[in-house]
Amino acid sequence: MKYLGKFFAASAVLFAVACNNAPTETVETTEAEEVVTPEVTEATYAVVTEGDEVKWEGFKTYSDGKHTGAIQVTEGQLMTEGGNVVGGSFVIDMKSITNDDLPEEGDYNQAKLIGHLSSADFFDVANHPTATFTITKVEAAAEGEATHKVSGNLNMRGTEKNITFPATINVEDEMVTLTTPEFVIDRTNWNVMYGSKNLESVAKDNLIDNNIKLMVDLKASKS
Repeated sequence: MKYLGKFFAASAVLFAVACNNAPTETVETTEAEEVVTPEVTEATYAVVTEGDEVKWEGFKTYSDGKHTGAIQVTEGQLMTEGGNVVGGSFVIDMKSITNDDLPEEGDYNQAKLIGHLSSADFFDVANHPTATFTITKVEAAAEGEATHKVSGNLNMRGTEKNITFPATINVEDEMVTLTTPEFVIDRTNWNVMYGSKNLESVAKDNLIDNNIKLMVDLKASKS
């Protein structure tokens, strides 16, 4: 019986891990890098804010629970030289965060989740209403579905880190598009700590995974 008990205990742990849909690998994240504005650019494209967004997906740590939504991009620009994006930045309106998997009414609905995500527990939008991403490097991708690797400083909740993610970039005469597949960041790098396994005080059933999926969809038109 003693060994049977150990077997069931181990099985319970494996089941809990198996039910977790959270991704385990994050994109490269380092300290913020110096931003060098290109000396020569052939064109500057203004980000088209209607429809441009950052989609997000967050997860519970020991269950299959998750939430999804989007945050709107409000302004920005992309600079090109020789038909390639060489710099730029965009602003994310953290006050615009939405959820699309919960009902509008009910015990736990969209408004409650958005209110919690907007609070000091998470993104503290009262004190940090925007996040910014500033490009530090764009390189051609060696392989895979994306055409490029984009590196830049993500400033969120008053903390700035440099991240590198894959992107498909298309430069035309009047329009630039920059879209990404899903990529993953560890929110605790930006001091978003609520429910994190990094905090010993959080009960196992209440853990929220550190890793968040993001997906960027940008369009910019020639200024």
